[in-house]
Amino acid sequence: MKTKWRLLKTGLGILVLAFLVSFSANRHACKPLTEIKIKVDHESGKYFVNDSLVRKVLDGPQLRLSSIPLGNIDVAKVEEILDRNSFVSKSQVFSDVDGVMQIQIHQETPVARVNTGEDEFYLSEELNKIPLSHLYAAQVLMVGGEIEESDFEGLKNLAEFISADKLLKKHIIAVKKEEPNSFILLVNKGDYVIEFGELKNIESKFEKLKLFYDEYLGKVGLNYYERINLRFNNQIVATKRINDEK
Repeated sequence: MKTKWRLLKTGLGILVLAFLVSFSANRHACKPLTEIKIKVDHESGKYFVNDSLVRKVLDGPQLRLSSIPLGNIDVAKVEEILDRNSFVSKSQVFSDVDGVMQIQIHQETPVARVNTGEDEFYLSEELNKIPLSHLYAAQVLMVGGEIEESDFEGLKNLAEFISADKLLKKHIIAVKKEEPNSFILLVNKGDYVIEFGELKNIESKFEKLKLFYDEYLGKVGLNYYERINLRFNNQIVATKRINDEK
């Protein structure tokens, strides 16, 4: 008898719990969306995306969130559509029992601005193309020439190395592809060109260049040489501007 009574109480408890869960779910499903809070990672110094752009997507024909009860909102779909934006690397969407939806936007990070002559775009650290924006112009390395996707990884590594080094960032402002697998670096001061060659052995080439800056350019001046060639292993070939002597 006691066992039957125990089983009956357990069954009733499960039914009550199921009812309460169902009741709560129905109330949540019918609750209106009271507020949308948007946080964009502007602290990273990027401004491709703002609140207005995000709200335009949320109220656009694909979502129309303002007209949907909170419980009927497909969070995964909201994230998917936000992630389609070329400036968005990753979005995260949360909602709470008070009807508030919170959206966190992580923007793409540009490492270089590429101009092929036919197209112009930013190259992201994830090797994606980012279109130019009327909201924000990133201060990154300029790249020109017939750039192909096979060049993206090397250019990213080159740009990140330059950006992380104070001396290189001070001097080098652009990269140009002259021929397949051959690049030159352009500087903001001095009338000389740095022949970099292939986008390989980046660290060792720049270590040679920095040593050359310290031991030679600092003494003779930035206009003493016409070309500085980093193509060769363990040496730099520099062409003087006077009489083309080496």
